[in-house]
Formats: sequence, structure tokens, C-alpha cells
Amino acid sequence: MNALEAVPLTRTGWQANMNIGLEKRAERTVLADLTHSGPLRVQRPFYPEGDTCHIYLLHPPGGVVGGDGIHLNVESRHQGHGLITTPGATKFYLSAGPTAEVNQMLHIGAGSALEWFPQENIFFTGSKVRMNTLVDLDDDATFMGWEISCFGRPVNNERFLRGRVDAKFSVRRNGVPLLTDFLRVHDASHLSAAAGMRDYPMQGLFIATGATEYLLEQSREILEQAMNKLPEKIPAGITLLDDLLVLRVLGHSTEKIQSLMIPVWQMLRQEILNKDAVIPRIWNT
Repeated sequence: MNALEAVPLTRTGWQANMNIGLEKRAERTVLADLTHSGPLRVQRPFYPEGDTCHIYLLHPPGGVVGGDGIHLNVESRHQGHGLITTPGATKFYLSAGPTAEVNQMLHIGAGSALEWFPQENIFFTGSKVRMNTLVDLDDDATFMGWEISCFGRPVNNERFLRGRVDAKFSVRRNGVPLLTDFLRVHDASHLSAAAGMRDYPMQGLFIATGATEYLLEQSREILEQAMNKLPEKIPAGITLLDDLLVLRVLGHSTEKIQSLMIPVWQMLRQEILNKDAVIPRIWNT
């Protein structure tokens, strides 16, 4: 599917469709294309660091139920550089039967960059969700981003007791797969498995392209320093797949997971994009 191709509305429930096109014009990246239908909006572009375009995605209903759909296409082209985030978590509520669908295609053209930092996905017990995120890179395109998943509501001691979540996060370059990551939870016992989430309700996945063995070692040192600041250890590890750096974290809170991911992102952004990391203002509200 072309990154700006409309998604047909064929499902019941609220259907949210959005196409975003970013490109560099003169001295900064602009929001060159924006089409949408249904409950999905974008606040005006922000420029806290001058040239990079920061975009906040808004989902006015505040939650997703069975039968709802979110379809997002983003394209960064012509040396564009965008950072996309959300003002809050995406909540998936109990379903009476239908499955909620989320499809996100992020296409980054040659010489362009995209940073993808939505807040966490919260899966309430009884939710049924199918989610697919595809990062599609051309040539020397750069991507950095994360996906954070929370099962139940740990702050309220509410566990994910039943439901079905099928999430896929994949990265490819010039059509060649670099990473295909599956997260499948069809039963509460899957969250307890040693090869699963080890009784942690949350998991975070951070990805960055353009990494090297040197940056892998730097990332591990920064991760260790960040972990030493936490009151208790949580499982975390970093691997390198060709030039793709993959950081995985298990935990009990978004703040602690992000406290490990953000310092790694800050270092990699400076090394790979030659830009200091600027925290989106909305993260501080």
C-alpha cells in the first residue's frame, strides 16, 4: 500500500483514517499533506528545535472498543524529518465480540528521517485487538521509535485476565525484511511464561537504524547507568541486527521503561542524526 493511499471503510464501529506527508522545504520540514476521516486529528505542527517537525496525534474518543479501527499512513520524503507522538495512552477496552484493528504504515524515503514515540497502548482485560505497524525504509532512510504495551492496569492492581492481542511490528528496507516482532497474548498465562513477559504487565520495544558495534557498546553503557538509577532492577537488553539496534524492556510502569529508553535514544540521535534530542513538551504535562 502506498503510504498516502486511503484505507476503505469496511468495518463497523468508529473508523479513523489519516494520511500524513512530511517533506523538507527551505530550512524546515513541513506538513505537506494531511487527509483524515473519522476521529483522528493532528494539532498544528510544532518546531521546538527549528527544522524538525513535531506532530501530536489526537484520538478524541479517548479509547478504542471492539469493531473500531485506526488506519494511519505516514510518509517522510525529500529529506524530511518528523517526530510523532501522542498526548496520552491509547486505551483498548473490553469487547463484546468484534476485534479492534490498528494499522500503521510508516514510510521513510531516501535521505529522510522519522521518529515514532506514541505513548503506551493499554489493553484492558477482555479487549480484542489486532495491531500491525510497518516501518518501510528506502536506501539510507533513518528511523527511531518505540512501542510500549501494557496489559491490564497495574496502577490499580488490575491484571489482564482474558482477551486476545495480536501485535506485529516489522521493519524492512528496500523491501527486504530486517525485523518482524510478534506479541501475542491469548490467555493470561502467556504473560507469566518464562519466554513471555515473566509476570511483568508491561513491555517496551525500542528500534533505531544506522547503529554500529560501537554504538551498541555505548548504548549498553548508557542502559546500565540508567538501570542503576532505578530503585529495583527490571529486565532489559540490547541487541544489534545488522545496523538495527533493538532494545527490549519489561516493567511495571511507563515512566521506568521510558527512563531506560530515552537516554539511549538521546545518545543515538546525536550520533546518527547529529541533533540533540528535544523532549516533546507534551511529555511533561
